[in-house]
Amino acid sequence: MIVSLIIVSISTTVLQNYFFNTLSKTKLKTASHLKRFNALVYLVGAIMFGTLLTRESISVYTTLWGIVFGLVCALASFYKLCALSEGPMHITLLVTTSSMIIPTLSGIFFGERFSPAKFALVFVLIFFIYLSIQESSSSRINKKWFLFSLLSFIFQGAVGVVQKIHQTSVHKSEISTFLFVAFLCATVFYFFGSREKNKDTKPDKKSIFCGLLCGGFTFTMNFINLKLSGILPSQLFFPLVNGTVIVLSSIMSAIVFKEKLSKRQMSGLVGGIITLIALCLVP
Repeated sequence: MIVSLIIVSISTTVLQNYFFNTLSKTKLKTASHLKRFNALVYLVGAIMFGTLLTRESISVYTTLWGIVFGLVCALASFYKLCALSEGPMHITLLVTTSSMIIPTLSGIFFGERFSPAKFALVFVLIFFIYLSIQESSSSRINKKWFLFSLLSFIFQGAVGVVQKIHQTSVHKSEISTFLFVAFLCATVFYFFGSREKNKDTKPDKKSIFCGLLCGGFTFTMNFINLKLSGILPSQLFFPLVNGTVIVLSSIMSAIVFKEKLSKRQMSGLVGGIITLIALCLVP
């Protein structure tokens, strides 16, 4: 069962990365566009989580942390899209994926047994991820991209920490309530943030359709990841899911977009897969 949940989580994340990268470079040209798109994504998620509320209680603890989680998710998603619009997909995903270091190390504060071997493997995985993502000569890395990527790194890492805080509390069963509050908060944040005077803010049909799809993906990955964060130790869960996503995204770029892999990239992909397996086996 756990393996099936991990597969679904990884698959939806990879698909979302594809749509995020495509739209950020073609359709979402302004900050207002980005915010309107994200408002739709989180609105879909809020509606889907709202249908699951009838069986759960609503505590003040879950409500407050849900608000925090919603704001953190909103900022992480916004700055990730900004970074994708300014720079190359693979380098951006490398930075955002590396944010798994933050929640992985946070497991120490939740009483999880510290494994030096597994801790070392996290950095080995990051090394292979670095090898698998080779910047082309045409890629431009500017100051705006660096700032957006850094902010995305910080908030994406905070997402995993807040997940762990809630799922190690006595209110961990209130998953739907927690995520409904979070997505509703993110929707409101983006809705009011997108109310700017801009003549070119009317969304097109493709953006709306992709927003609906990404809303479903976001619902699925958040629901599953929140459950898994309370079941699996941080030293295993975050490197496994995030590391697999970046490796598969690289493979997808080669197959879907016909991008050739260099020997260095192939070494990174093979090494990353082997390291992921080792993370699952090392106690």
